[in-house]
Amino acid sequence: MSLERKAIPIIAALLAIGFIAGLAAAALTPVIPQRVTTLTTTQTIVTTRTEAYTAPLERTATLTVTTTFRLTETVRQPPRLPLELEVKYSKLFEIKLFDGYKVVRDALNRTLILVPRGREPPSGLSGLIVYTPVERVVLMSATHVALVERLREHAPWILDRVVGIMWGRGYEWYFEDVAERLSRGVIRDVGPDYSPNFEELVALKPDLVIIYTFPGSDLPQRLDELKIPYVVNNEYLETSPLGRFEWIKLIATFFDLDEEAYRIFAEVERKVGVVVDDVRRSGFDAPLVCWLMVYRGTVYVAGGESFPANALRMLGARYAFSDIKSTGSVTVNIEEVLSRCRDADVVVYPTSFVSSLSDILSEAPELKEIRAFKEGMVYAYSPTIYQLGYYDTEGWVRSLAIILYPNLYPGGEARYFVRLGG
Repeated sequence: MSLERKAIPIIAALLAIGFIAGLAAAALTPVIPQRVTTLTTTQTIVTTRTEAYTAPLERTATLTVTTTFRLTETVRQPPRLPLELEVKYSKLFEIKLFDGYKVVRDALNRTLILVPRGREPPSGLSGLIVYTPVERVVLMSATHVALVERLREHAPWILDRVVGIMWGRGYEWYFEDVAERLSRGVIRDVGPDYSPNFEELVALKPDLVIIYTFPGSDLPQRLDELKIPYVVNNEYLETSPLGRFEWIKLIATFFDLDEEAYRIFAEVERKVGVVVDDVRRSGFDAPLVCWLMVYRGTVYVAGGESFPANALRMLGARYAFSDIKSTGSVTVNIEEVLSRCRDADVVVYPTSFVSSLSDILSEAPELKEIRAFKEGMVYAYSPTIYQLGYYDTEGWVRSLAIILYPNLYPGGEARYFVRLGG
C-alpha cells in the first residue's frame, strides 16, 4: 500500500502503518447464487403408417398419419462459481448471500447491502444500500487501484467506472492508463487521504468510495455526514500476502465480478504455492532475516505475527524477532538489534527512500556490525512495490524468495526489492 508516500505530511503518526503495510489471516464463507436456466424445446416427429384396405372391388388405399410432440424440459445448469466462494486468508471482511442479495461486512464491521439495479432493497435487512454494479467509484489508495487493474484483465471496462482517486497526482503512477486519465482529468485527483477535497468529492456523485482507515482519520465520519456511500478496505492490516490480495474479492463484488475475482485469486494462490514448494524442495539452509527501519534514531522492527514475519515464515526463513507477539511494528534498542541480527544473512529495509547503505548507517552506524551489512545483503523496497508489487502478489513472493535464496532461481530478478551498495 502506498502509505509510505502518504505518511510524508504525518510521518510520525503513521510510521508504523507505512512500515508493516499489510496484516492478518483467517477464513470466512461468502455464498454465490446458483444460476438456473429453463429451456423449452419443441420437437416435431413425423411417423408414416401405411395400411392396405381391400374393398369389395378389391382396391387398395394408403393412409399417412403425422404426429407432433412438444417436449418441454428444464435444464438446471451447474453454477460457474462454487456455492461457497471461500475467503480463505483474510479476516477483516466477508460476503454472504441473503434471499438473493449480497451482504458485505467491511473492515469497520459495517454492513452494506448490495442491491442489483432495477430491484427493490430487501426487507428485514439493515445496512447501507449500494446499487450494483457500481458506475461511479472513487478510490483512496494506490493499492485499491492495483486491484482494479488486476480485475481489468478480465473486465477491461472497469477503469471507466473510476472517476476519482485520492493522491492522484501525489504518486508516480506505474499504471499507464491511470496516469493518462489523471493527466486529462478523466479521473479527478480529490486530494490526500487526510484532507480530501470534499466539495469535489460530492460533485463527482460517486456510487461508492473505497477507503482505508488509520489512527486519527475522520474520513468515515465526514463521509457519513455527507451521505456518501463508502466501504472500508483495510487490506494493509492483513498479515499474509494472500490475505492482502484476497481483498480483490471485496472490490470485485461491487462490480458484479465475483467469478472473475475468484479465478484471479485461485491463479495467484497457485503460483504462490509453486514458489513455496520450490523453496521446500531446494534443501537450502534457512536464512536468518531482519526486517527493520531506523527513523530519527529509533529502530522499528516488524512484529513476529506481522505481514513481513508471516511472509518470511511461509518461505522457510528464520526471522530474528519471531517471538515478539505483535502484528505491527515495535521499537527496540540498538543493543537488541545487534544481539538478534549480528549474524543475519539478509536485512530488509522497508522503504524506497534510501539509495545506499550509507543512508542507513548515517542514522545508526552500529548496524555496520551486522553480517548482511558487511556482505552487502541489505535490500530496500523498489518504488514500484506498492502498486505493481501488490498487483503482482505472486511476483512479490517470488522476488522475496530470490533475495532469501539467491541460488533458487539463477538469473531471476527480485523486481520489487533493491540491493543497496555503498
